[in-house]
Amino acid sequence: MTEVRTRFAPSPTGFQHVGGFRTAFYAYLLAKHFGGKFILRVEDTDRERTVPGAIRFVIEELKWFGIELDEGPSREDLKALGEDWEGAPDIGGPCGPYIQSLRISRYKEVAEQLVASGHAYRCDCTPEMLERERNEQMARKESPGYSGYCRTRNVPADKPHVIRFKMPTKRSVSFVDAIRGKVQWDTIPLRDTVLLKSDGFPTYHLAVVVDDHDMKITHALRGIEWLSSTPIHLLLYEALGWEPVTFAHLPVINGTDGKKLSKRHNATNSKELREQGYLAEAIMNFVTLIGWAPGEGSDQEVFTCEELVQKFSLAGINESSGVFDPVKLQWMNGLYIRKLPVEEFIKRAQPFLEKEGVVVPADQFAALASHVQERVKTLTEVGGMVDFLMDRPLERQMDAMLGKGMDNEKARQVLFLSLERLGALPEFTTEVIDQALRGVATELGLKPGPAFVALRIAVTGKTITPPLFESFAVLGKDKVLSRVRETLELLPK
Repeated sequence: MTEVRTRFAPSPTGFQHVGGFRTAFYAYLLAKHFGGKFILRVEDTDRERTVPGAIRFVIEELKWFGIELDEGPSREDLKALGEDWEGAPDIGGPCGPYIQSLRISRYKEVAEQLVASGHAYRCDCTPEMLERERNEQMARKESPGYSGYCRTRNVPADKPHVIRFKMPTKRSVSFVDAIRGKVQWDTIPLRDTVLLKSDGFPTYHLAVVVDDHDMKITHALRGIEWLSSTPIHLLLYEALGWEPVTFAHLPVINGTDGKKLSKRHNATNSKELREQGYLAEAIMNFVTLIGWAPGEGSDQEVFTCEELVQKFSLAGINESSGVFDPVKLQWMNGLYIRKLPVEEFIKRAQPFLEKEGVVVPADQFAALASHVQERVKTLTEVGGMVDFLMDRPLERQMDAMLGKGMDNEKARQVLFLSLERLGALPEFTTEVIDQALRGVATELGLKPGPAFVALRIAVTGKTITPPLFESFAVLGKDKVLSRVRETLELLPK
C-alpha cells in the first residue's frame, strides 16, 4: 500500500477554533492508523488578513495535544516570516518549504506550464471592466461570472495580468468522496477562475493542488464548504497529468444555537479551553467524536489517543453536522481528571492555584487532592475547593447556613456541642473526628445534613468542599476550633 500522507493546512488569518483542530485530529489519526505521515502546511497567501502569532499558536497547540508533526515548517522558514520565538521547532522535511508564501516561484512555474499547454491564459481585464461585466450579466438575469473575454486575446506576459484557468465547457465532473460517496456535477459551477493573481501570489485553487502534489499527499481532509471547489481541483490535476488526492469533505460543527462554528462566530479555541481548565486529551476525545463514531455495536465514548489511532477510519465519519455541546465537554473533562494519577492531577492543578492566588501548603493540598479530584470537572474549580486552607480571614456563606430546619439558635447549638467534642479529642484524625461528630445532630434532634452544613460553613466558609472530616483533619485542630468560635461570635444570640 502507498504510504498514507495527510496534512493540516491552516490559514493564519486568525486563531484556530476547535472545528479547525478537528480536521487536524482526523488527518493525524488517519495517517497514524496506517503508519503514515502527518504534515503541517501553512496556507498564508492571504497576506492582508494574516494575524501575527497565528502560526505559532497552531504549532504550540498541536504540541499541547500530543500530536507530533512528521514534516512541517523549518526554523529558518519561520524566521523568514518573522515567526521566530524561543523554543520554536525545527521540523522541516523533504518536501519543503511548507509555507505557501515561500513557494511563490513554484506556483508561477506551474501556472506558466498551464498557459503553455493551453489550459490557462493571461487576462488583463481591469476591476472596472469586471464590475461592469458583472452588472450587465445581473441585469440580464444571468449567473455572474467571467465571460472569457481574454481567452483568445494573447495578452503579453510583460503586461500586468492574472492567469486564469480555461474551464472546459459542456463537461461533467465526478469523483468518489471518502465520506459521501460519488459526487457528480453535470454542469461545472465555476467560470474561468483566477489561478495566479497580478501580484504573483496564487489563489487557493492553484496552491492547494500544487502543494498536495509536491508534498505527496494521499488524502485531503477538509470542510464541506470546499466541496463546490472540487471540480476545478480535479480538472487542474487532469490538466497537469497528476494523480488526484482522495478527498474527504467533513461535516460542519455547529454551536448549540445551530449556527456553524467559525473564527468569528461562537467558536472556542483550544487556548481558551485550556485556560478554563480543560485537559488536552479530553478536548481531543470530545472533538473527535463530533461527527465520528468507532462503528456499530460500540458505545465507547472515552478513548486514549492510542485507541483513537487504532479505531479511526473515514468510514466512521458521519455526513451530518454535529454539535459542540459544552455541557458534554465538561462532563468528559471530569472523567479525564478523575483518571489522572493523583501526582499528575496535583501537577496540572498547580498553575491554576497560582493564577488564582490560592497558596496552600503542599502537604495539605496533597492530603486532599484525591478528594478534590473526584469533585471537579475543570481545573479552574480546584482553587475554590481548597482555598479554605489559606491562612487568611474567612468569608462565610452565612445565609446558606440557615433554612431547611436550621435557625440561629439551632446552629449555635450545633457549633457549641461540636466545639466541646472536638476540643476534647486527644488526636485529630479523620476517623476520630468522625466518631466525635456523628452523633451531634441526633443528640440535638436535628437532621445530619443541615447540621453538617452549619459546621462546613463555619470552618471552610462554603457549602461545597472536600469531605468534611478529612478537611478538618488536614486544616488542623487549632484552626478548626478557632473558626468555630469565630462563627459563634457572628451568629445573633
